[in-house]
Amino acid sequence: MGMPKPLLLLLLLVMIVSTSQKPIVTEARPLSQQRFSEIFSTLGVDCKCCDGDKGECTSTWTGSCSKLQCSPWKLN
Repeated sequence: MGMPKPLLLLLLLVMIVSTSQKPIVTEARPLSQQRFSEIFSTLGVDCKCCDGDKGECTSTWTGSCSKLQCSPWKLN
C-alpha cells in the first residue's frame, strides 16, 4: 500500500537537497542608469534624481543616483 521506508527517506532527501540549491531570496540592485527611468516613464512612472547639492532634483542624470524618487505621473 505505502512506499517502503528507505525509498520514502531517499525521496525526502532528494527533495531537501534540490530545494536547498535554489536561493529563496534575491537582493535588489539599485537603479544605476537613467535608461531605467526612461523605461519606467513608458509605464506611467516619473523618476528624478535628488542627490544634488542641497538636495535639488533633476529628471536627467549620468551614472548612479543614491536618492532616486519615482512616482506615478499623475502625482507629479
